[in-house]
Amino acid sequence: MAGYAKKRKRQPTAKPSRLPSVGFFQKLPEALVFAFFALSPLIFFSGLAPDGHPFFTLYDLPKFYFMMAFTFLLAGCYFWSVGKDPIRAATLVKFLTTNLGLRLLALWWLALFVSSFQALVPAASFLNLFHYFSLLVLCLVLARLFSQPSRRWAAVYGLIGALLIFVPVGIFQYLGFQVPLLMPILGPASTLGYRNPAAHFIALVLPFALFAVWRHWCLWRAHRTYTQLFLFFALLLVALTALALLFMNYSRTAIMALLVEALALPLVWLLAKKEGEADRGGKRRRLGRALLGSLLLVVLISSLIMVFPDSRKRVVSSFNKLKRGGPTRMLEARYYHWGNTLMMIKEQPLLGLGLGNWRFSYPLYSASFKRDPLQNYKMQIRKTHNDYLQLAAECGIPALLLFLLFWGRQFYLLRYSTPESDGEEDWRLPLAASLLAFSVIMFFSFPMQMAYSRMFCFFLLALGEARAWPALSK
Repeated sequence: MAGYAKKRKRQPTAKPSRLPSVGFFQKLPEALVFAFFALSPLIFFSGLAPDGHPFFTLYDLPKFYFMMAFTFLLAGCYFWSVGKDPIRAATLVKFLTTNLGLRLLALWWLALFVSSFQALVPAASFLNLFHYFSLLVLCLVLARLFSQPSRRWAAVYGLIGALLIFVPVGIFQYLGFQVPLLMPILGPASTLGYRNPAAHFIALVLPFALFAVWRHWCLWRAHRTYTQLFLFFALLLVALTALALLFMNYSRTAIMALLVEALALPLVWLLAKKEGEADRGGKRRRLGRALLGSLLLVVLISSLIMVFPDSRKRVVSSFNKLKRGGPTRMLEARYYHWGNTLMMIKEQPLLGLGLGNWRFSYPLYSASFKRDPLQNYKMQIRKTHNDYLQLAAECGIPALLLFLLFWGRQFYLLRYSTPESDGEEDWRLPLAASLLAFSVIMFFSFPMQMAYSRMFCFFLLALGEARAWPALSK
C-alpha cells in the first residue's frame, strides 16, 4: 500500500485549463445585449452624389438588416448555451408551454401570416412577415435573458449609451451646424432620419434613463461612494439634455406622449404598491403625493414648451386649429388618411389587404371617404399615421384584437409586484411610462412601420413577460 501511495504521488498534476474563465461566459449575454441596444439606433448609411454632395436616404433599412442579423446571432448564442445545460433547457420548455403572453404573440403572428395571402404585393408582405418572425424570436430570447436584472440593466445602459451619441448630434445640428453625413433638413436631424422619430425615441427611452438615475441615487445613499454620486449626476445630465432635445424637435406626438406619462405615471406609482407593503402615510397621503407629482410634471413640461419657441409655435398652432375647425382641422392630413383607411377595413374586415400592403392599396381608396389632397401623381402616401388602423386594414380586425389583447395584458400585469424577478428595483414604473408613450405614438404616428421602433415595441413586451413569469404566467 505504501508503494502504491508513492506511485500516486509521482503522477504529474493536471495542466491548468487554457479556456476562458467562467466569468467571461457569464458576462457575455450582458455584453451582447448592451451592444445590441447601444448600436441599433446609430446604424445608418449615407454617401455622395455624382456632384460631390452628400445624400441621405438609408436610415431605416440598415437598422432593419442589422437588427435581424444581430437577433439571430443573439438567439444562436442563447440556444447554444441552453443546449449545454439541461436545467436551463427544461426551464425554457416550461416557459414556452406555460406563458400565456407568448401564446397570444404566436397567434398574432399566425394572423399576420394568413393575411399575407391577400397581398397585392406578396414580396412586401412576406418580408414584413419574416421581420416579425425575427422579432418574435428576439422577444422570446430577451424574455428569458431578462429573468436576471443584470441583463435588463445591460439593455438600459445600452440605450443610455446610444443617447450619449444621439443627443449631442441632434443639439449640434439644432444650433445651425450641419453634421456631415446627416440629413440637411430644418430642425435637428438624427441617425433615425428626421425630427419626429428622434423625438419618439427620446420619449420612449427617457423613462428608463430616469430609472437609472434613481438607481444610482439609491446606491449613493446606501454606500456613499464618489463613483455612485458621479454616475448619478452624469446620467441626470444625459436625461435632462435628452429632454431638451425632445422639445427642440417640436414633435406634437412626442410632447403628447410625455404629457400622458406625466399624468399617468404618479397614478401608476400609487396603484403599483408592493404586496404586503405597509402604508405608513395612509391612502389619502399617497393619493395626495401622486396628484402633486402629476401637477409638478405637467408644470415642468408646460414650462419647457414655453421655453423652446418651435415647440411653443407648434402647440399654439394646434390649439388654434382645434378652435377654428375642431378635431378635423387639427388632425390635418390624418383626417383623410384615417377616413379612407376605415373604408379599407370595411371592405376587408377579416383578412385585410395583406401585411405591408397599405401603401400599395391606398391609391385605390384615396377618395373612398374623402379625396386625400396629398395623394396625387407626384406624391404617394405611405403610412396611415395610426398603427392601429393600419394593422386592421392590412391584417384584419381579428389581428388587431389579438394585438390589443396582448398589449393590454402588459398593463394588467403592472398591477402585480414580482420581487423574485424584479430584484430590489420596481421595474413597473419605467415599463408603464414607456408603454403609455408607445400607445400614444402608435395612435398618431407609425412606429410599427419603422425598424427600430418596431424592435423597441418587442423589447417592452419581452420585459413585461420576463418580470411576470412564472408567478403571473397564467
